[in-house]
Amino acid sequence: MSPERDGGFRRRAVGLRQAAETLSQRLPALLVEAERVAATVTPGVHGRRRTGMGETFWQFRQYQAGDAADSIDWRQSARSRHLFVREQEWEAAESVWLWCDLSDSMAFRSGPKLPLKWERAALLTLALASLLIRGGERIAFLGGGERPATGRYGMETL
Repeated sequence: MSPERDGGFRRRAVGLRQAAETLSQRLPALLVEAERVAATVTPGVHGRRRTGMGETFWQFRQYQAGDAADSIDWRQSARSRHLFVREQEWEAAESVWLWCDLSDSMAFRSGPKLPLKWERAALLTLALASLLIRGGERIAFLGGGERPATGRYGMETL
C-alpha cells in the first residue's frame, strides 16, 4: 500500500473512531432512559397457550391410548366416567429479532428541543428489549450477526 493511501486510511479510521466514541458517550444515559420507559409498562403474565413442558397448569383432556399412566389426573378422573390427563403449559423462551430504522430519514425533529426520530426509535427499541428480557424471551438485533441472548448479556449485545 502506498504511503498516500495508508495515510488516508488512517485519517478515516481515526475519524470513525472519534465519531463512535462521541456516540457511545450517550449510551449509558440512553440505557437508563430505556429502563425508565420500560418501568412504566406493567407486563401481564403471558403464557404460550400451547401444551408442553412447564410448571403451569394448562388444561385437562381425555386420556388417549399411548398416554403415560402417570400423566392421569386421578382426582379429575374420579369426578367423571372418563380418565383425564393434566397438561402443562409450554414455557420455552422465544427468540425475538429487533430492528430499528437508523436511516437518514430518521434525522428529523419537530422542534429544536425535541430528540431526533432515530434517538426516540433507539430508545423505544431498547425499552422493548428490556421488557422482552424481563418476560424471559431471548433478543437479538436483526442483521447484527449475534445469536439471540437473554439477561444482561442480551441487552449489552443489543
